[in-house]
Amino acid sequence: MSVLVTPPQLFNTPLEAGVRALLVLDAFAPQAFDLATLSLLDYYVVHTGDAGGPPSIHPENAARAGEYFVRRHLVEEGLLLMARASLVEQVFGNDGITFQAHETATAMIDLFGSSYNRRLAEAARWLAEEATAQGNDWFFQKLRDSLERWSHEIVGGASDNG
Repeated sequence: MSVLVTPPQLFNTPLEAGVRALLVLDAFAPQAFDLATLSLLDYYVVHTGDAGGPPSIHPENAARAGEYFVRRHLVEEGLLLMARASLVEQVFGNDGITFQAHETATAMIDLFGSSYNRRLAEAARWLAEEATAQGNDWFFQKLRDSLERWSHEIVGGASDNG
């Protein structure tokens, strides 16, 4: 009797989203962000070209806004996974729950040796530098506006074709 073994799924999993969130939070440390902001940064850490930054790690997708909106649940699961591993801290405040990198995050990130993870870390640092240079509120609003524009283009394009 042979047993069929399926390889573990690595992409589009809470683990992958959690690693991206960890890299982003480490780049922005000691800042803490809510789930909505982390979902936004999760999209842009792999699509920096869409934000005027270095070439994107993932290929362009015509359904950008849709990709962003389906990430939220995965990012939330990834953050909770990283919190259970004591790499991300949940901060409970007057504005709700935010997340920030734990002091052990950088040491763990240093263990990630793949070129993909190095590129993600570079993209996360670029996002943090741009947010610092432009101001978080202004920078994040520009990112949100781009996604809203794409979602309007998709809806408008779909109604033009139907």
